[in-house]
Amino acid sequence: MSEEPTKYSKYEVQHFLGLKSDDFTMERIFNVYKQVDSKHYYYNILQTVQFPKYKESNMYTTYFTRPNEPWTLISYRHYNVVSLWWLIAAFNGIDNTFEVMKPGTRLLIPTPSAVRSIIDDIKSKI
Repeated sequence: MSEEPTKYSKYEVQHFLGLKSDDFTMERIFNVYKQVDSKHYYYNILQTVQFPKYKESNMYTTYFTRPNEPWTLISYRHYNVVSLWWLIAAFNGIDNTFEVMKPGTRLLIPTPSAVRSIIDDIKSKI
């Protein structure tokens, strides 16, 4: 039986990884873990973010991916920042963001007001 991963506070992670305060935006939002005998830290986004099972149409726009389009570019196209790619993936229930999406994959892109609401909800849980 494997041991439970160790949970670290955002301050411990900042110290362990030698990050400046501007360098660890994701670590400030999500709980950070490290498996026993591993040298890698991770955060489990899908356990932190809870989306409504049935999304209302005013919460998102529909987008169809282009060939070899990275998540960061999709984020930039919709929000003018690359750092919200994880939210688009989680909103669509995609947990393997390393796999290249087929061109024409239908994604639901949360509206800016939905993004604000989702992030506020996440922050209220920390």
